[in-house]
Amino acid sequence: MMDLPQVKSEHGRALLQSEYFRFKTAMEAVTGVKITAESLKAAIGTVNAKRAALHRLAALRKADPAPISGLDALLANQVFFYDNPARFTESVNKICDELESRIAEKKGAFPAGTPRILVSGCPQAVPNWKLPFIVETSGAVIVGEESCVGERGTRNLTDASGQTVEEMMAAIVDRYYQVDCAIFTPNPDRLAHIEEMATAYKADGVIHYGLQFCQPYLMEAMPVEKALEEKNIPCLRIDTDYSMEDAGQLKTRVEAFVEQIKG
Repeated sequence: MMDLPQVKSEHGRALLQSEYFRFKTAMEAVTGVKITAESLKAAIGTVNAKRAALHRLAALRKADPAPISGLDALLANQVFFYDNPARFTESVNKICDELESRIAEKKGAFPAGTPRILVSGCPQAVPNWKLPFIVETSGAVIVGEESCVGERGTRNLTDASGQTVEEMMAAIVDRYYQVDCAIFTPNPDRLAHIEEMATAYKADGVIHYGLQFCQPYLMEAMPVEKALEEKNIPCLRIDTDYSMEDAGQLKTRVEAFVEQIKG
């Protein structure tokens, strides 16, 4: 078990770096394989390539009409955590090639002018597809996810310029400290990121998704909702779980929200 810091301080940075080195030692003992500067640099390159492929996919979702549904894009973000890295990168880039062709032909997964939704908040891990299904059968399309299973988790690459294990481990720590997950307190960068994404993806509204018992995001939901409203960005707050028991109620609320942002 790793002891992860929740405050972005120098003390927290030193703690995280020591934990990463402890993890390195444990992995070497379990696998019998020594982590060298060469192998670590190669691994950073492999994972950065995965992230870059998702950056390409995210950029294509800014088009109108949206060339891919939010559900399909979420599936790609979810598979990021499970698939062979090289195979994943190749597959996502093939998807992007197809999407570029669709955009050039002005073909979309939804008609042009469909209300565009940014989903913010808790990660949506497999098999959690309830919210995209509800949104995209209610007259809207999801164009981005401000989530650890989404842009928050992949938008920053790791600096690969280091030459020693120590330098590259420090770069991995630096990347972790760029993530604006709700586990950190204070966490002002996250709100700026939501506003930035809403503008970049031309979102008509934001749905803040809170998973029950995920306290950090439930605590941030109210200030995020208030701040977005002050910026005249429509926001719908949804707190739910993995079950489908509240699907009917949520669909009614989402449909009303879509009608609101259409007007």
